[in-house]
Amino acid sequence: MRIKFSLLFFLSFTHSAFSQNTLNDYLESAIKNSPVFTDNQNQMRSLEFDSMRLHAGYKPKVNFTSTDFYAPILNGYGYDEIITNGGNYNALLGVNYTLFGKNNLKNQYSSFYIERQILELNSKVSERDLKQLVSAQYITVFGEQQVLANVKNVLDVLKEEDLLLKSIAQKGIYRQTDYLSFFVSYKQQELAYSQQKLQAQNDFYLLNYLCGIVDTAYILLTDPSLSTSAGYSHEKTIQFHRFYLDSLKIQNSFEQLKFNYKPKLTLLGDAGYNTSFIYHAERNFGASVGLNFSVPIIDGGQRKLQGEKFKLAENTRLKQIDFFKNQYNMKQMQLLQQLTETEKLIEEAKGQFKISETLLKANNKLLEIGDLKIPEYVLSMVNYISLQSTMQQLITNKMQLINQYNYLNY
Repeated sequence: MRIKFSLLFFLSFTHSAFSQNTLNDYLESAIKNSPVFTDNQNQMRSLEFDSMRLHAGYKPKVNFTSTDFYAPILNGYGYDEIITNGGNYNALLGVNYTLFGKNNLKNQYSSFYIERQILELNSKVSERDLKQLVSAQYITVFGEQQVLANVKNVLDVLKEEDLLLKSIAQKGIYRQTDYLSFFVSYKQQELAYSQQKLQAQNDFYLLNYLCGIVDTAYILLTDPSLSTSAGYSHEKTIQFHRFYLDSLKIQNSFEQLKFNYKPKLTLLGDAGYNTSFIYHAERNFGASVGLNFSVPIIDGGQRKLQGEKFKLAENTRLKQIDFFKNQYNMKQMQLLQQLTETEKLIEEAKGQFKISETLLKANNKLLEIGDLKIPEYVLSMVNYISLQSTMQQLITNKMQLINQYNYLNY
């Protein structure tokens, strides 16, 4: 009989059990279809271009310039020729090269390395958040489908009992009012099942939506088979690693501030043609070289103020670490406690369900021989369905807690 009930349930859906999807299938689809990870990859690629631009900026810069002007004097009126030379014509190829210290260059390259680590961490955090969200929805749908499967089996039994009781009532063994009481309860359970099925379908479509899957077919999900991950300390979580990178970024910015206030030396040079056409224009081909040396002396206290900002940022980082540590430890203890209590409730529910199942089987036999009042049978049936749903809900809650625990220790 149970094999028959299970077969009827599985055939009521679009796909058979052989087309069931696993949690890993949905997680892979979610990651594959999410544009967030493509954006992270493009940002890391863009960072490589920035690094190459920085490298190119350290090479000598060559520019071609040409300035040509003529200042005529008409009837004794015009610019002073001593100033203008009557005009100026040049075509020059200029070169300038700024000398950077090795430590300065190393610090700037380090900033790109830190930014890349931050992008990689953001990608991991996005993956963690997406997996947690998809897993939670998957667990919800799986739990609802399990409840539906159990209720469908009970409804199939009630359908057979309905035919039997109707026949017995017609023979006068039970009153018609008793049978109608059973029939009303049976139809109420059918209506509740239809509502639960509609909710499960909506939640299933939401799961597809989260994973970027374009498909309206309703299929059965497999058991996610979750288990708690190994307990970690807060220092090993990816969230804590963010504080470490923040520290590197602050230190790198502070070092760059110091380099910005060190002397700078730039080599200059040009070669080409520069003439006023007044004296031996054909000989005005030449070249020049020079140095540009600058030393910051007074900046109105900007360096000190910027340094104070870095100190404030570091102070904030340390406070965030303390807060995160306390939150992590509290949440971990809370989840472990909830898991323990939920497991105890599941065992209690299993014991009560076993008693209810035994009582229902006994009442079923008494009902068939007319030795049990129909309201008593209906009550035992409702209690059986309620306990079954409660037990499945507790199992679903346990899986959700495991998902949260694993999310915390990611």
